Amino acid sequence: MSMRKVKIVCTLGPACGDREVLKLLAQEGMDVARLNFSHGTYEQHAKSLGNIRSIEKELGRPIATMLDTKGPEIRTGSLANRGTVILHEGNVFVLTPEPVEGDESGVSISHTKFFEDVKPGMNIFIDDGTIALKVEDIRGHDIVCRVVVGGELGEHKGINVPDANLSVPALTEKDIEDIKWGLEHDMEYIAVSFVRTRDEIISVRRVVEELDGDIKIIAKIETKQAVMNLDDIISVVDGMMVARGDLGVEMPTEEVP
Repeated sequence: MSMRKVKIVCTLGPACGDREVLKLLAQEGMDVARLNFSHGTYEQHAKSLGNIRSIEKELGRPIATMLDTKGPEIRTGSLANRGTVILHEGNVFVLTPEPVEGDESGVSISHTKFFEDVKPGMNIFIDDGTIALKVEDIRGHDIVCRVVVGGELGEHKGINVPDANLSVPALTEKDIEDIKWGLEHDMEYIAVSFVRTRDEIISVRRVVEELDGDIKIIAKIETKQAVMNLDDIISVVDGMMVARGDLGVEMPTEEVP
């Protein structure tokens, strides 16, 4: 690492598959290369790591690597004709765990127990807050909502529910396999996505210990629940990343840390 107090973390996208692009990033001051395991294959990540290690030797300075987990996500499903639909303010819109093709009246969701986590009156945000719904009723496994802020809805968009304690697992099977891969390839940091409580970080540490790993753990603060539990989370992590864009969906701007 350089002697700068501020370190530069670069997320490696598709354009960074080229070694010369990576070398240019390093020459311009990249201290940490972040690999987003929401995308890409192990083969692609291995190629990036190989390039980083060779660039380290060529430039004579270390470049740390960070594994960013996909984490638990809730997303909308597919739409009829694989297109988009327009949601209009005031209309009813139903979220269902059933594998239906979505339209302007409703869409499927990836979390099968979502109906147990939400209550009437709660706000649901879709696609980084571009669409806002308010829960009006729970009918069986379906969540009946009213469109508060309408807009164009595409397929497989992220869902945020700031006031719900979601029952999705803190660590998915994919996350565990990715962490194992990262340890096998001597990565220096894990950035844990969608952290809500200190127990989730403890679960990650337990996985690392069971694999005899040695890696620093970074908590990504991107939910309202994480902000509420911030002091407890700080006590069990090696560092934190504050995802202000994600937090801006879940809470007022002036409350974002």
